[in-house]
Amino acid sequence: MLQGTRARISVWGIPNVNYNSESAVFIAVWNENNGNYYSMVAGFHTANDTTVCYSTICQGFVVSNVSGAPVPGGKVAPLSTFNGKDYFVTLSIKKDEKTQDWSLYRDDNNNPILIGWWPKALFNKTFDYATKIIWAGGVMYHQNETSPSMGSGHIGCEGANKAAYISNIKIFNELGQIADPYVINDITDRYDCFTTSGVKYSSGKAYNFFYGGPAVCNN
Repeated sequence: MLQGTRARISVWGIPNVNYNSESAVFIAVWNENNGNYYSMVAGFHTANDTTVCYSTICQGFVVSNVSGAPVPGGKVAPLSTFNGKDYFVTLSIKKDEKTQDWSLYRDDNNNPILIGWWPKALFNKTFDYATKIIWAGGVMYHQNETSPSMGSGHIGCEGANKAAYISNIKIFNELGQIADPYVINDITDRYDCFTTSGVKYSSGKAYNFFYGGPAVCNN
């Protein structure tokens, strides 16, 4: 019965994304209820895709209009560079104890800025808590085409200043309190294309992993 998650996401530019393709990194809260699946997802993507909707294009998400808050669908800058400067954004998705809505924050430096929220009315009492949290990178592309790169375009085992990462991974437990994850399962479905470093705990980064790979995947 989880109430949300927080994580630090390194931000990179993805070049040469084909039409109707996407490269993304995200956090998500997930609920399974009587065989039905619900999720709320937040993160960053580079896409040239007209088949799905993002940000405020789809109905449901309410933008806060708080001064200084990032605008969903806007560009992220500056971006990390290979063997250079590291830039990141910390995002959190958390259930609001008073309204019961699910809120999205930019949460750098423990100074959360409300980006917006998913109203509880969207779920008809089917999403009172999360049964699973997901922290992931992913790509989408058409069959018989080559995938875009993921993360920095370098595989996870290359590590700091080379591969993209998700770090400082936390959950909000059943009491809404910030805590370390109980269990983290590392899943990669295309080892021939993309890899992770494996989840580990390290000083300053808490639970974290590096991930990614070049634009070589097909089929």
